[in-house]
Amino acid sequence: MLSDQEFLRQFDAGTLDLSGFDHEAHIRAAWLCLREAPFRDAVGRLRRGLKRLAISTGKPQRYHETITVAYTRLVQRQMRLLGDPAWPEFRSRSEDLLAPDLAALRAIYGADVLDSAEARKRFVPPPAWNIEPVERFLKEFAEYQEALDAREPEGGTTPGGWTGIERRAAEPVCVTAVLAVADVQRAAQFYANAFGFDVAPFPQHPPYQFALLSRGGAELMVRAAPDPAALRPSAGWALYVRLSGGRIRELYAKLAATCEIARPLQRMPYHDVEFEVRDPDGYIVVVSEWLDDAHDIPDAMDGDETA
Repeated sequence: MLSDQEFLRQFDAGTLDLSGFDHEAHIRAAWLCLREAPFRDAVGRLRRGLKRLAISTGKPQRYHETITVAYTRLVQRQMRLLGDPAWPEFRSRSEDLLAPDLAALRAIYGADVLDSAEARKRFVPPPAWNIEPVERFLKEFAEYQEALDAREPEGGTTPGGWTGIERRAAEPVCVTAVLAVADVQRAAQFYANAFGFDVAPFPQHPPYQFALLSRGGAELMVRAAPDPAALRPSAGWALYVRLSGGRIRELYAKLAATCEIARPLQRMPYHDVEFEVRDPDGYIVVVSEWLDDAHDIPDAMDGDETA
């Protein structure tokens, strides 16, 4: 059996032997992440590793958000009860968590929740949580939205010619930019360094053909161009990245030292501050943030100066 240190190292790198990555291995990964960091950070690390492994098998859809977060919470509770013993003792005293067929979760979720598409995509809390007011609001809002979608607009159809039912059936839940790049590893490293994206490449080892980059609710995909020599990024904007946290000045200084800045940091007429940077493949990335105090940043010269 791999040592804890080696198991976690291979898990983070996405190089674990997938043939042996069973339910017990999932629990061990959660246990190791929780020993290294508080719950929020541990869940983030576990999510990154599991997504990376799922993508390396060519089946990113296998990742399940509710199972991951809920089991991590159960493991954390068990660690507190047992006093954080070593893995062999934790495993021997946690038979309920290691039971097959998700028995520990199905006991608190019921029969159908974990099998739903919603639970796979986002965390669904157990029914035991007191969330009745939230559920009531969501139910009422969903009913309102359905009624709104079902109404025929004036003229019978929308400008695109779709009826309310068709609009609802085709409603996207996420739209992610996909950039064709000459070198997936190089491109992913740029965006990871610049914006802190977590990188999940495919296949498991280079040369990579594809990578999913994610942080919080933001996602970006990069894929290997069929003919890198023929790659010709457009002259205009390829991505618009909106930041939070008030650190756009720091990011600008960091990128200006290592990358080509296509437009310097400026206050825009619409009051955001922005700059443009060119990524390794030549794509123009606009970086923007709202700052309460931006008096030290020059105004963009767009006809008239904006105070």
